[in-house]
Amino acid sequence: MNKIFGIGNDIVKISRLEASFKRHGDKFLKRAFNEIEISIFKSLNPTPPITESINDNNNECNGNNNNNNNNNNQNKRGFEYLAGRWAAKESIYKAIGNQDRTMLNFQNIQILNESNGRPYVNLLEPTQSYFKKLGINKIHIAISHDSDYAISNVILESNESTKN
Repeated sequence: MNKIFGIGNDIVKISRLEASFKRHGDKFLKRAFNEIEISIFKSLNPTPPITESINDNNNECNGNNNNNNNNNNQNKRGFEYLAGRWAAKESIYKAIGNQDRTMLNFQNIQILNESNGRPYVNLLEPTQSYFKKLGINKIHIAISHDSDYAISNVILESNESTKN
């Protein structure tokens, strides 16, 4: 029978992650996210066009700026994605409790999605072996966001015989 090993939650302001990315770029991404997560973020966060034509400016004045609104929505979705992943990784970190957190490199904790959109955690080495050593055999995760914040909740399950 399994028991709850730990529960963690975190909330993050989306604009904080966006500001960190704008300040540090790929250096920030590589510090906290793995290649798959970075690739998904970049697909959700296309670079907005730099050039504007006279017609685009006229459309802006007439309130017909659909292209920029679409880019803003896509860019926002990318930062919502990052903030959700950040909150999820922090939630896992908190759920571990008083254990050795040095084994929890954020790059070794992948937060991915099933085909139906449900998030799941894929642990890479050495974090995966560390979780096995602790007896953690199941990670439940939920991620949500609104216009300003992303939140995550995590429940870690372990074998009945595990002592923490």
